[in-house]
Amino acid sequence: MTVDTRYEILESLPTYGPMYIPVTGDNEPYYSQGFTVRFYKDDKSDWVANFKPSWTGLNAIYEFENQQNILVIAGGTCYIVNPNNTKPIEVFGVGFETVIKTLDGRLILQDSTDITIVEPSGEHWDTERISWDGLKDLKLEGNLVTGLSFDPMNNKEEWVKFVVDLETRKVTGGSYRQYEFKPVGQNVENVPRKQGLKKAWWKLWK
Repeated sequence: MTVDTRYEILESLPTYGPMYIPVTGDNEPYYSQGFTVRFYKDDKSDWVANFKPSWTGLNAIYEFENQQNILVIAGGTCYIVNPNNTKPIEVFGVGFETVIKTLDGRLILQDSTDITIVEPSGEHWDTERISWDGLKDLKLEGNLVTGLSFDPMNNKEEWVKFVVDLETRKVTGGSYRQYEFKPVGQNVENVPRKQGLKKAWWKLWK
C-alpha cells in the first residue's frame, strides 16, 4: 500500500478498532457483511465503510481523474463518495452486472434492461430501455457500444442486436423497441416516449 492510497478493500468487517460505518442508499442501518472498504482521509486518519450491496456479484472501485470523488460499486449498486466524508454524495442503480472502461475514462455499466454511462467527471446518464430482461455480449468499438438484448415475446426467445452511440446517446435496435407502435408518417425516433404505444404482452402470445 503506497502513501497516496485513498482506499483499501477489506475481506471482512474489522474485529477491533473504531466501529465501521454502514453506507446505504436509504440511510437505514445495515449490519450484515457488505462490500467493506477502508478509506484514508487527507489528514491521514481513516474510517471503514460497509456498503450495502444489491443482488449482483459486481463489486469494484473506480477513481475519477483529477478529483476527490470515488465510485464504489457494491453488489451492483453505485455509490459516489468522497473519502473525507462518511456519507455518500449520490447512490444510483440496483443491478449493474458488468463494467467496460473506455480509453477516455468513461465507465459503461450494464444491467438487465439498459445501460448507464458514467462520464470522467462523475456525472452519469441512462440510455432508454433496450431489453425486456437481459443484455449480453457488450463490446466497445470506438464510440459505439454493441450487444444483444433478450426478446421473450415469441416462441424462439431470440437475442436482438442493439447499438448505443456514446456521443449522440442514441439507441438503435434492441428487443424492447420492436413492439413500439409507429404512427403513420412518423419515425419512432420522433415520437415522445410517453406517446409510444406498446402492444399488451398477453396479446403478443396469440
